[in-house]
Amino acid sequence: MHPLITELGLDGDPKLLHERRGTTFFKVGDTALKITGGLMAGREGEVLAALGADHYRAHGRYGDGTWLAMRWIDGTSLWDALEPAHRGGDTPAMRRSVLTAAAAAAGVLADLHAAGWTHGDLQPDHVVFEDDAVRIIDLACAQGPVQVPFYVHRGGLAHTTAPEIAALIIGTTDHITTTPEADVWSLGASLFWAWTRTPPTAYRDSHGRRPDLLADTAAGRRHDVATVRPWTFPAFEDALRAALAHDPGQRPSARTLTDVLRSAGDGAPR
Repeated sequence: MHPLITELGLDGDPKLLHERRGTTFFKVGDTALKITGGLMAGREGEVLAALGADHYRAHGRYGDGTWLAMRWIDGTSLWDALEPAHRGGDTPAMRRSVLTAAAAAAGVLADLHAAGWTHGDLQPDHVVFEDDAVRIIDLACAQGPVQVPFYVHRGGLAHTTAPEIAALIIGTTDHITTTPEADVWSLGASLFWAWTRTPPTAYRDSHGRRPDLLADTAAGRRHDVATVRPWTFPAFEDALRAALAHDPGQRPSARTLTDVLRSAGDGAPR
């Protein structure tokens, strides 16, 4: 039993779900408790509070670190939601399922952008479908209009980092400002990866160091979706190519991407 669980008076049998890289994550009853050795759990709590997230409960300091308590989200990640499409066959129902999930993911990202925030580390496990709600989670890296504790952002997961952000990471040591355009690329990468089980960047060495992986992304080394897709899906493939445009100015906004995916889903055979 972690002493903070007792201190917060949380009810339920504590289950340790994650402990690495300075982050400890528990499920205690219907509460998710994140504890970090630095400011990131508390920073995420401030972002969630600013957004009025309905699963946010409280956050605070604990020794030299911070903690965040949230309602446990009992849902399905984007990664798991597209797994049946990766292993299954091409059917009208499967196409509608993929387009519906992708449109919902783009829609919740569009809502985040409309509120003035960018995510900064979007990946397949950070979009969660819970009943009729869709949530973007793990907002510790988010940047927006409300002042929250500052840290030097150096990007997120390599597989879903946009080319222009990858170039900044390997070319500077400065704080990196996240952008909606980079988030759209990250969403496109997440959808591509979840559907094909292959990241969009064609790495020269898939087991290389992070700077090498980022260099390949920055250089525009990409898998053609036609070579890794489980089956042909023109409407979805076109949306992925648009979101993964190398030039940020050529990418659709998250809202436009939502509309494109919804329109494709409405026109899919029944």
